[in-house]
Parts: sequence; C-alpha cells; structure tokens
Amino acid sequence: MLWIGSLHRFFGKIGGDFGEIEGEEFEHLRRVLRLGVGDKIRIFDGEKEFLAEIVEIGKNWSKVKLLEMLPKILPPIDLTVAVSIPKGSRFDDLLEKLVEIGVSKIIPTLCERTVKRPERKKDRWERIILSAVKQCGRSDIPEITEPLKLDDVLKLSEDYDVKIAGIIGAEMNISSCPYGKRTIILIGPEGDFTEEEKNKIRSSGFLEVNLGRIILRVESAALVSASVIIQRAWNEGTNNR
Repeated sequence: MLWIGSLHRFFGKIGGDFGEIEGEEFEHLRRVLRLGVGDKIRIFDGEKEFLAEIVEIGKNWSKVKLLEMLPKILPPIDLTVAVSIPKGSRFDDLLEKLVEIGVSKIIPTLCERTVKRPERKKDRWERIILSAVKQCGRSDIPEITEPLKLDDVLKLSEDYDVKIAGIIGAEMNISSCPYGKRTIILIGPEGDFTEEEKNKIRSSGFLEVNLGRIILRVESAALVSASVIIQRAWNEGTNNR
C-alpha cells in the first residue's frame, strides 16, 4: 500500500494532466535521489499538489503524469512577521522555523538598532523557504520581501486587519491579544525599538504586547509570537484561507 506521506515532494510546473520538474529540483530528483521513470512522487506549484508518476526523463527536466489531486494544507490565517534582522546566520534558521509554523509573509526589517545590514540575499532566502515548504508539507509558498526600513513597514501595515508589536514592558500579553484574517506582527531588534520608533508604531495603530517576563532574542521573539497566534487560530477553528 502506497503511503503518500513517504513520497518525495518537488516544486514544479503543473498544467493539464502533466507536470514538469527542472532546475535545482530536477538535480535533486535525478542526481541526488536517483529517481527514474515509474517512480511515484508528489509535485506542487504553490497552489495545487498532486500524486504523480515520472514518465519521462530529459537532460535537464523530468515529465510527470498527474494521478490524483492531494488535499491542500494551509495555515489558518494570513500572518506576516516583520522582524529586525539578527546577526550572523540566525536569520536563515529563523526563516525555516517561521515557514514550518505557518507564517505567510516575512519582512526583514531595518530599525535604528538593527546590527545586520545585509547585502541582497533574497534569492538565497527564497531557496531556504522553498526547502522548508517541501519538508513541512504545506501547500503554499510564503513570500519574503527585500529588507525594508521600519517606516516602509508601517506604511504597508495599513492593509492589515490586526497589527501587533512586541514591546518590552507592554501591559497586554501575546496570549490574549486579538488576531484577524490578515495579521502582522512586528518584532524589533535586541535592545528594543527606540522611543521615536515606538511613537511611530503607536501612531500606526499597532497593539503593544509583551512576550513574557524573560527578554527574548530577536528570533525567539518572532517564533514565540507567531506560534502563539497561529496555534490559537488552529485551536479556535479559524479558517480564513
């Protein structure tokens, strides 16, 4: 009996009764896993996912026949995390975890106290996100933006139903704050936002919340806040996707 969950997942193009896998995905299929004609796989395109069978192998591509559409696995709400970029490789690790818990969009944010000022790494970040999507089984592919200044993030936040900012010493706790169909969480750098930034955040309509009595590192704060909101949405049966 075929257990679909044990099959390898690949990102590819889907159209009609067939799909195609190319590029790095094909390299992984053919050179690393050594799959061939007749092998069963799962193929998804960020919207749909199918059980499929490899029917043809080319030099740089593989053609698959779509056998059965698989159920979508989507987060319960559209959650964006705008987070100050931490030092070193910690942001790469954070991306993986945010994808796994169900975040829909990630905005690397530049605050006054942000230490890391990255070069253009969006392509690499997108590869990290796709790898995490394949591993965790979700059907959609989270978006990541280029690094944005805090002022630009605050302008973008106008499109959200609920806006939450992690602020050290805030009265409301993340576990009791509201969330909406489209929610954005803003996490500042180690050392917190400056007073001027806090005033801008308040003026933009963000709810100030604390994440507990222990002061967390940037990546821990982002994961804790996003996890609490998404888990509450799951538990309360929210389904706005």
